[in-house]
Order: sequence, then C-alpha cells, then structure tokens
Amino acid sequence: MSNRKKNNNVADLGNNCTSAEQTIILNVGGIKYETRRSTLVYYPDTLLGTMFADRNQSLQHPKNENEYFLDRDGNLFRYVMQYYRTGKIHLPNNPSDLKDVSSLPSSYFPSISFEEIEAELDYFQIPFERPLKPSSLSFTINPTVEKLDQFVYALRNVIREVMSICETEITVTFSKNGWPPFMNLGLPYKKEAIIVEDIDLLVKPFGCVGYTFLNKYGTDIGQYLRSEIPELSWQFGYSQNREQLKLHMSITNSMSDHEIFLNSCLSNKK
Repeated sequence: MSNRKKNNNVADLGNNCTSAEQTIILNVGGIKYETRRSTLVYYPDTLLGTMFADRNQSLQHPKNENEYFLDRDGNLFRYVMQYYRTGKIHLPNNPSDLKDVSSLPSSYFPSISFEEIEAELDYFQIPFERPLKPSSLSFTINPTVEKLDQFVYALRNVIREVMSICETEITVTFSKNGWPPFMNLGLPYKKEAIIVEDIDLLVKPFGCVGYTFLNKYGTDIGQYLRSEIPELSWQFGYSQNREQLKLHMSITNSMSDHEIFLNSCLSNKK
C-alpha cells in the first residue's frame, strides 16, 4: 500500500472519530473539568448527553474552541461527572466528608449538603432515587419510573427557567408521533434568546414519551408540582385528532418587585 493511500485511510478514520472522541472542557462556575464528548453522549437522556449530541451542534456555544461555560456550582459538579464516567454516584457516609474539588482551601467553601447534590443531579437530569438514608444513593430499578421522574424534574426546571427571565407562562406541545417537543413563551421577542435554548434542552429528550406520560399521569404530575409550587397554574389538552398534547403552565412570582430587590445583592449596595 502506498504511503499516500495509507495516509488517506488514517485521515478518514480520524474524521470518523473526531466528533465522539473530541476532548472538551466544561468550565463549571470557574472550575474546569476535562472529558471526552463520547463520555457525555453515552447517556443521551441526560442534559449534557442531549446538549453535546451531534444533532444539537447549533445549541452549543463554546467559550473558546472546545471550552463550554456552565453557570452551576463547580464543586457539586464532581458528582455529575462521576455518573458520566462510572455510571454510579458514590456519596460518603458523613456529609462532613464532602470536600470541594478546587485548589482553594476547603474552608473557602461552605459544606456541601446532600440536598444540594440532589438538586444538581436533578438539574442535569441524572437518574437517581432519593435515598432513605443519607449514606446511600441507589438507582430506581424500573426504567419507566426513572424516565417519569426525569420528566417531572425537567418540567420543574422549565418553570424555574421561565421565572428567571421574568416570564409568567409557557406552552409546550408534545407529539404522539415522536416529533420533538416545541414551545411558546408569552413574549415573541424572547423566542430566540439563549435561555429558550436552555429550556429546549430540558424538554427535548422526552419526545413522544412526554405525550405518553401526560396522557397517563398528567393530572397527578400537575398536583405534585402544585404541591411544590403553589403559584403554578397547570392545564393540558389534546389537539382535535389527539395527535398532539399541549401543556400550558403559568406562574405568578410570589415576591413583589420590591421584595425581589430586597432579597437581591442590590439591597446590600451602599
């Protein structure tokens, strides 16, 4: 085989592996984690698995050539990466044993609670079952239960994101035939905002299973979310041919504008 042909074959092989084996840097709140794209997309139903899938390249916004900034807690993110690398999450028996992963002294950061870890796993759509005891974190055996829990947590995060942009309502349409969910916010000029892309990443993994879950458990899901968010208004209904199911969620911020100001960093400004 000639050197030219051999080199061409090597180049072709490299091109086929480039996307999956690409090394990327996740800058999480200032703490950097280096991993491979293939490590993340191995779990396609998670937030990062969806974000870094080849089909979603338009949703990726690298800070540098291969560095992506995530505005989350960099110390808690170690447990997220633990799942991607091992498929398991190992928690210490004593919460006081939870250490930060930065080069700063351990006294620089407050102690990490199990509730904070659960919230971070929830945000990144990592499947887990709340432990009966804080010394263990096991996984739900039934995959349907896991997926249903992920769907409910994703909807809760959608509500949080909607409130963060001072919006009050959102409509998400799920299709029975498997088309990706699509959404509408109250103000049309926000449809192209990056925050909308973040919401899209939250609901995109659920496709037709979102239709199935709402069809079977929609009322129960609404009751559960309203028990956690009393200000939530929850409605869902079918299209005329029942091929689509529209979920409408509206939320009223329980804080007035003045209360929001008083609870923000602005009130501490001298």
